[in-house]
Amino acid sequence: MKNLKVILILIICSSAIQAQDTIDFKYSRDYAKILALTKKDTSGLFFPDLYKRFAAADTTLTNYEVLALQIGYTDNDNYWPYQDIEMEREIWGLNEQKKYKEAIMTCDTLLRKNPFNLLACREKGYGLDKMGQIDSADYYFYKFDKIVTCDFSTGDGTSYETSWFVISPADGQWIIKLALQGSICFMGSGRDKDRNFHDILGYHPDEEDQKSEKKENSSDCMHLYFNIQHAAKRMFGKEGIKPVGNEAIDSISVTTVRRNESDRIIAFSL
Repeated sequence: MKNLKVILILIICSSAIQAQDTIDFKYSRDYAKILALTKKDTSGLFFPDLYKRFAAADTTLTNYEVLALQIGYTDNDNYWPYQDIEMEREIWGLNEQKKYKEAIMTCDTLLRKNPFNLLACREKGYGLDKMGQIDSADYYFYKFDKIVTCDFSTGDGTSYETSWFVISPADGQWIIKLALQGSICFMGSGRDKDRNFHDILGYHPDEEDQKSEKKENSSDCMHLYFNIQHAAKRMFGKEGIKPVGNEAIDSISVTTVRRNESDRIIAFSL
C-alpha cells in the first residue's frame, strides 16, 4: 500500500508534465545536437536569445527551450558544478539560521557562476519571501519552477533509458527533498549502455507515520535516475582538484524542508 503511494505521486507528477510539454529526449542521441544548436545564431535555440527570455521571466519558454539553455550552459567556462555543492550547503544553512541577507548574497555569488543553479534560485526566492519582497521572490520561484518542470519532462526518472536530465550533481537530491517532498533512502550511481553517468537515488515520501522506519530497507524506497554525464566530465574543476564529497543532502533534517510555510515556497505541492 505504501509503495502504491510512491507510484501515485510519480504518476501525478508525470501527468502534470505531459499536460504541459513532454520532451522526446534521448541523451546520447540529442545532447550534442542541442548543444551545437545553442551556439548557432540562426537556430531557434541560440543561447543568448533564450537566456534573455529566461532572465525576463518569459512564461512562454517551453521545456525544450529550457533544456537547451541548461545544455548550452554545460559548455560555459564557469560551469564547474561539483565545486558549487559546498556553496549550496552554505546557502541552505544561512536560511535555516534566518540569515536571509547573507543567504541572498551567497545565492547571488552562485547565480553569477551558474544562473541555472536549482538550489540558489529556490533559496533566494525563499530568503526574499521571508523579508517581505514577494514580487522579487516570485521571480526566483519562477526560475525554480521552470527548471524542475523541464527536468521532469525529459523522462519518467525510473530507468537509465528514461533518466531525468539535471544540470548539477546535487540536483537529484534537492528535487527529491524540495519538489517531491520526500527523503533519500538510497544513494548510488551507474552508467548506461552508452557509458553515460547517472545518479541513482532512492525516493521515499515523507509521512509522519513512516519517520521511524528503516527506509533504506523498505520496499517503498523507489529508485530514481538522474543523468549527470555532462557534470561528471567537469568533476575536478579548472584546477583538477577533487571536489568536496557529495554526501547525502538528506542529512539535512526533514523538518527544515519548510513546505508548509507559504504556497510560494515549494514549486510542486503534490
